[in-house]
Amino acid sequence: MLIRVDTTKLKLPEGRASWAPEGILAYSKICTHAGCAVALYRKPTFPVLEPQDALVCPCHYSTFDPFTGGTVTYGPAGRPLPQLPLEIDADGNLRAAGNFSQRVGPSWWNVRSRPTND
Repeated sequence: MLIRVDTTKLKLPEGRASWAPEGILAYSKICTHAGCAVALYRKPTFPVLEPQDALVCPCHYSTFDPFTGGTVTYGPAGRPLPQLPLEIDADGNLRAAGNFSQRVGPSWWNVRSRPTND
């Protein structure tokens, strides 16, 4: 999913400063909890109740902070949303600049990330 944010609010993890050209961010839409679709971008209208922008999975309400690299701020997700590095090429086209920051999908898919000795 693509979103555009105010660049002055970005606090991306080390090494990712260039991953959001002109404040454009790309994250996996697959929730890291159970693989549901992260389908909501919460833009606060009542700051007391909703203090900041967030990416939200409506199924189990895992909530992710787009400004800090998709870190989990609420809910059962066990790891951040994978972020895709972006670039704007010489012709002004937005392009992927590499692979996602980590494996896409729910955390339980990563349980057997190494081969078993069967």
